[in-house]
Amino acid sequence: MIRKREYYRRAAVRGVAASQIVSIAALATLLLAVAVSSHREMLRDDLEAAAGRMLWVFVPYAALVLFNLGLRLVPSTDIRSATSVFMLGPLTYVRPYVMIAGVGYGIAGSRLWETRGLGLFILALMLLLEFALNSHAARAQRIQIRELVR
Repeated sequence: MIRKREYYRRAAVRGVAASQIVSIAALATLLLAVAVSSHREMLRDDLEAAAGRMLWVFVPYAALVLFNLGLRLVPSTDIRSATSVFMLGPLTYVRPYVMIAGVGYGIAGSRLWETRGLGLFILALMLLLEFALNSHAARAQRIQIRELVR
């Protein structure tokens, strides 16, 4: 018997908890950068402009993911399978590239090195979080398979 509900619940809690830790680290770094900056107003403006540019990449991606998740509300196994295979799977695969593209596009037009540094640091945090969660899931899956095969 496949027990998906508990697996997904634990994965969601783990993902939310880990992302909160990463978000706190990112916020602390941002606050530190602003606190030690000699040009706070210019940094704030540069960060806002970079974030606005990032939205041009992240919002369409998020809308596509949310649209496909919404399609899964339709009570059809065929539609759920199709959204997983044709959209959600590939969107999960390209997510790290979307992160790189979004941050890269956002910081490309930045005037300040602090903005570029913060962008790259936060990108590294996002990619490390993705890698850590995927590694944990793969390890858990290997253990479960070993237990089933015994």
